[in-house]
Amino acid sequence: MFRRLVCGIFSLTILLATSAAAASEITMQPQQVADGIYAVIPPTRELPNPQNRGWNSNSAFVVTGNGVLVVDTGSSTEIGNALKTAIAGVTDQPVRWILNTHAHGDHWLGNAAFEDTVEQIYATPSVIDQIKSQGENWVANFKRLTDGATGDSRIVPPDTPIDSRQERQPGNKRIVLFPSGDSHSPGDLLLWLPDDRVLISGDVIYADRMPSTNNSNLQQWITLLPELEQLQPDVVIPGHGSVTDVRGIKRLYELLSALWQAVEEGVNNGLAAYETVPLVRERLADFAGAYPGMNKKLPRDVPRVYLQVEAATF
Repeated sequence: MFRRLVCGIFSLTILLATSAAAASEITMQPQQVADGIYAVIPPTRELPNPQNRGWNSNSAFVVTGNGVLVVDTGSSTEIGNALKTAIAGVTDQPVRWILNTHAHGDHWLGNAAFEDTVEQIYATPSVIDQIKSQGENWVANFKRLTDGATGDSRIVPPDTPIDSRQERQPGNKRIVLFPSGDSHSPGDLLLWLPDDRVLISGDVIYADRMPSTNNSNLQQWITLLPELEQLQPDVVIPGHGSVTDVRGIKRLYELLSALWQAVEEGVNNGLAAYETVPLVRERLADFAGAYPGMNKKLPRDVPRVYLQVEAATF
């Protein structure tokens, strides 16, 4: 009787441990947005944390007939492996190309998962330099934010620099790669598929989440958005948030323009940066529902924008 009880407890312990491990696995559901083009959107809008295991940014992939192009690989090797599994559920073509849209770790730390097949990893020269010099900091930062869930991802930097607008033809897909002019962050790179009218933007476009502007050139970002609008994309896969379209570009332009104008009002009224935050919150109140997390981010981001407005004013 005692032996049966001990065996039962032991079996239950193993079952619970196995169930917990299974529950922690990251499962991705690709969303087809056009012929051969898929978005992979996490269920969370939060920063990397233990609950989401660091998975908080969007990825995308393009099935070309001659291999797969992946745009952004996530914030850990585990997330990259989950993405790899998701792609294998759609096609048996290997991942031959990766595009890292920018240097923030949640968009490239999954690169190592694709080393067995990838031939080229695209990024701007600035992003390549940032990843090489700051990569270990991103690994440590995400490991801290997630209580170790993202682990010690190995850094695999991009190897193919893109420093100007370029058109390429991977397989049966015509793509255009072009830098943003450092809009959201130094070295942002976007992907446009003109025949499919799909824009894969990285963090140059946010939807359903307040964009981070603390690493931005906000004036350039505001200048770029109407140019993206002129492309008239049917689909925009943003760096964070739900798949959108040209309306998401317009809405972001209105938000960032209002942010600049509100900070400019504070500068013109002689307010210090911290004193400008309440004014900005008031002026941007109508955007709060569309961009969750806005009020939390503004105290961090306004000082950066304040310096840019001040420099432009004087």
